[in-house]
Amino acid sequence: MTPEQLLAGACDMHVHSGPALVRRGLDHAELARACVRAGMRAAVVKDQHMPTAGAARLAETYFSGSDGKFNLFGSVVLGNAQGGLSPAVVEASLICGAKVVWMPVMSAKYHRERTALMTAAASATLPKPQHPLKYDPPISIVDEGGRLLPQIGDICRLIGEAGAVLATGPIDPRREIPPLLDEAVRQGVKKIVITHPEFFRDHTLDEMRAYTDAGFYVEHILTTLYSGKQTYDGLYELVRNNGERVIISSDMGQVGRPGPVEALAAFLAEMQKRGVPDGRLRQITSRNQRYLLGLEALEE
Repeated sequence: MTPEQLLAGACDMHVHSGPALVRRGLDHAELARACVRAGMRAAVVKDQHMPTAGAARLAETYFSGSDGKFNLFGSVVLGNAQGGLSPAVVEASLICGAKVVWMPVMSAKYHRERTALMTAAASATLPKPQHPLKYDPPISIVDEGGRLLPQIGDICRLIGEAGAVLATGPIDPRREIPPLLDEAVRQGVKKIVITHPEFFRDHTLDEMRAYTDAGFYVEHILTTLYSGKQTYDGLYELVRNNGERVIISSDMGQVGRPGPVEALAAFLAEMQKRGVPDGRLRQITSRNQRYLLGLEALEE
């Protein structure tokens, strides 16, 4: 199959389109149109500062046609600008159709600590709001003793009841992710994604494989290819080694970089060059995502 044929029916669960506080290279309508032209099945809009369920539904309704063959879903990131670790915000977002709930991202205490250790050139590639927020203290989901904050249990319960996806975001892989996973499972969350564990080089291949072996999904992203933090060969090793529950997300939408559809097409072509079978590529760009998003199975 050609990369374009493999894109037909694919889903991108991590896209940054605008309008947003961070400048974006395309808006929600342009995203919907591009995905429809490529024959994709779904995409999820992620914004670090605003819930996107309403905007995604609007773009889907007016810019992707009415045949129901493409869905543009929203999500919510539990940073300060979206209410922080708020069960009320999660509940409202899920009622409005959000499919993914991320733990804090740009507000995450761990994300800021790791960013502070990056070189100036590397940190310059990270997203930043055009106008810095005055009220954005660092957030951790555990207290000083390492105990999970009580509202996290309520948030996980809401996600589980809605059949939505919990995504870890860039939180501490040692102090925060393990208790979060334990609580999420206890609260009935069935769909859990470990968000790009390669990003800060905090997880080994063995640790990533342990996540998938335990029934969690591991997300690998494409935007790092364009910021110099990853290579196609490195991404190939992740795809080759990390088991059945891998998903590829573009994480694209940045100004001056290819759009999400173009990035996915380039990824598929590069993986084919390295001998990844088409069935495997279908699995990590379509089948796994369709399960997570509650969509019908891919028909070959």
